[in-house]
Amino acid sequence: MFYDPLAIALAVISANIPDFDHEFKRNHVLAMIALGAVMSLFLYFMGLPYYLGLVIIFLGGIFLLSSHRGFTHSILGVLILTIFISLFLFFGIGLSSYDLDFTNPFNLMILLMVIISLGLLFLNKRLYPVFLVAIAILLISINMGFISPLKINLTLLVFSIFLGLCSHIILDSFTPSGVKAFSPFSDREYHKKFGIILFLIILIMFVLLFPNKIIFLIDFLSGFH
Repeated sequence: MFYDPLAIALAVISANIPDFDHEFKRNHVLAMIALGAVMSLFLYFMGLPYYLGLVIIFLGGIFLLSSHRGFTHSILGVLILTIFISLFLFFGIGLSSYDLDFTNPFNLMILLMVIISLGLLFLNKRLYPVFLVAIAILLISINMGFISPLKINLTLLVFSIFLGLCSHIILDSFTPSGVKAFSPFSDREYHKKFGIILFLIILIMFVLLFPNKIIFLIDFLSGFH
């Protein structure tokens, strides 16, 4: 479906986000906060949802206050980042339409611009060309009628953000330093077992939230037999 490539794009972007608490990202985070301030003022005077810029400022503040592999690599951090990145997405969508019907080409372009903006803010520069190519292919496919724009599945998009953030924590849990999963309440480091448990929880959540996709995958794989 149309929103699946967008969900994948959001997951890829979100997987890069937790490491913005690193010292070498400090200048990027300060630029993010400045951008959020300028965006808030611009949208306010244009009579548009200025909350979009405030969300960027708040995200930048989280990264500035978090030590590396600290709060942004914790369960609470993932939940808060999921909420505010989702708000960024929803406020961005609100620039075009609140009915979430993207059969309208203008609304569709606004949504894609919001996704691209998230990529600019958080994606590794080496991944960005591939990301832009994927967005271009998606647009071409829609224009040529290979893909039909449908109403957005908001649950899937929010889950994709959550999945991307969690995937980063899971991978970091397999490193020697592990992750402080319950920061700021505890500095205890968790390793492989925690990563495996978190992976299983995510898998169960996916099955419960999107059983139709599991059925589709089973039918797809059975077609090879």
